[in-house]
Amino acid sequence: MKLYLKTLLFILLLIGAAFCVNIYFSSAAVSEAMGGQITDSAASAAADLTLGFQKAFLSGRELDGITALHAFAQKTGAVYAGMVTAEGTIIAHTNVALTGTRLADPLMLRGARSAAPVFRRTIYNGTEIVDAVIPVTRHKHSSAEDILFEGLGTAGEISGFLRAGLPLTSARKAEQDITFKLLILALFIASAAALLSALFARVILRQVSLLGEGIRKVREGDYDFSVPVISRDELGDVAESFNKLSRGLSETTVSKQYLDSVLESMPDPLLITDVAGNILKANRAAAEFSGYDFLPPGAQNLGELLQPQAEGAQPPFPLLAKSGHIKEMDLWLKARDGKKLPVMLSAAFIGGEGRRQIVMVLKDTSQHKESEARLAQYLKEVETVNSELDAFAHTVSHDLKEPLRGIEMFSGMLLSDYGAKLEPQAGDYLHRVLKASGRMRRLIDDLLSYARVARVRNPYERASTAILAAEAVAGISALVEEHKAVVRVSENLPEIFCDPVKMRQVFQNLVSNAIKYNDKPVPEIDISAEKFGDYYWKFSVKDNGIGIPAQYFEEIFKIFKRLHSRQEYGGGTGAGLAIVKKIVEEHNGRIWVESAEGKGSVFYALIPADLRAKP
Repeated sequence: MKLYLKTLLFILLLIGAAFCVNIYFSSAAVSEAMGGQITDSAASAAADLTLGFQKAFLSGRELDGITALHAFAQKTGAVYAGMVTAEGTIIAHTNVALTGTRLADPLMLRGARSAAPVFRRTIYNGTEIVDAVIPVTRHKHSSAEDILFEGLGTAGEISGFLRAGLPLTSARKAEQDITFKLLILALFIASAAALLSALFARVILRQVSLLGEGIRKVREGDYDFSVPVISRDELGDVAESFNKLSRGLSETTVSKQYLDSVLESMPDPLLITDVAGNILKANRAAAEFSGYDFLPPGAQNLGELLQPQAEGAQPPFPLLAKSGHIKEMDLWLKARDGKKLPVMLSAAFIGGEGRRQIVMVLKDTSQHKESEARLAQYLKEVETVNSELDAFAHTVSHDLKEPLRGIEMFSGMLLSDYGAKLEPQAGDYLHRVLKASGRMRRLIDDLLSYARVARVRNPYERASTAILAAEAVAGISALVEEHKAVVRVSENLPEIFCDPVKMRQVFQNLVSNAIKYNDKPVPEIDISAEKFGDYYWKFSVKDNGIGIPAQYFEEIFKIFKRLHSRQEYGGGTGAGLAIVKKIVEEHNGRIWVESAEGKGSVFYALIPADLRAKP
């Protein structure tokens, strides 16, 4: 492709990218402005109804809040609205089922911090709306009745917040009109820029074309050819320099002294030998590195000074005769003082038949060898520390669980032998002690399991994930039968190169969670997999459980992170998914979840088919 076409294509790509970026950010700015305008309008409507909202916040009665929210909805057309206290508790909502719940989503927290109206665009019942948080401020009161009913307040103090979903229908057409006009303007500017760029590139590259013609003439031996200078810029300077070079080229040659200076300035040892290995020339770095002066030429043979580092390896010269070149071969160089210096050799033939020589470059690898030795020592020390940590963890867990077993045993004995004689409150305390002890024991076990995932390295082998999944389900058969769950394992699950013990634990933890966090009469779990590219398998564990809110998709994989109270859904410690994530990442994979509240979840794990065949 001609340079002109390449330049023009590059400019068009830049203009296209700038066009897309401009349209994207312009549309985003228009959307943000429209959302801000709608939010400000709603804030103004809320300000008109401040007394009604303030009364509701002070009384805390849902009926007062519903009355104020109804008036607000009539003025703004809000699809939903709710009154939220500064602590995040909903005291009234157009959806009465949300009354009394708490809001702690990012938008609510941002609104509380900024003390000013904030908003975001979101989808509600399939329609895009503006989700806004509007602070309701308290004003000074003048009447005794208001003071008696609402108490004394400071002007500008926030009584609470109004959370509302505002429709975008009225603003949509204006937003589309503005975006369309911006698109037309950007298209016009991009077209003009493309045209000007094409003309500019043609003018500039004209001088380059003339230079190319001059190079062809010089290659053909016409050293008197002069390139027309049509521009007074850097390209024009290049053309003038080319003309001077072409005029002087016939009068000068590259000198031997120049080549010698290049060789001598090289920081790495460089030697030139004949095909038999006799050293014809060596630079200063080679002499300083080895201690030899290599004089007179041919007095020393490099083959006698080099030895392979690997026992039984082929010497460099016979190997070079077969392959024609050598790249980074580890050897020993016998120095003048008798020491063996570790070097890395690269070599190739130069010259034609009858004049063949070998150029060799040596690289000092002594520091590399020292680094390898230090690394091996560090790895040995790390293995020792890991072994000591493993023993320490087991000792600590035993020492921690021993008193817990005593607490559980004696608390159980007290309840069994003296439960009838104890006061109800004392019995309740003992029950709490038992539960706390059991939870502490489970926390210790789960923490050790989580730490053991990284420390324990089981042998990797090819294993059928269908068998591993079936074994995992069989291992929790009591849980499956207790909840009358239906677990379906696809017959198409593949064989992969993995740690079968840990992969079985992945399936067991995911299926166990799918059963526990399920409010259906018959929990249903499906385990399947599909090919993902040439290197990965994409596993999925799908359930019909309670689902997970989108804001917690990342949180659930953190250690001991639970979204519900300890008394709900089996009372686990929250370590299961953290262990799953650690195992999947150990296999160079990735895990994520897709879910909706009340509609179940699908956990996906992307795992390589064979780590040994990594592309």
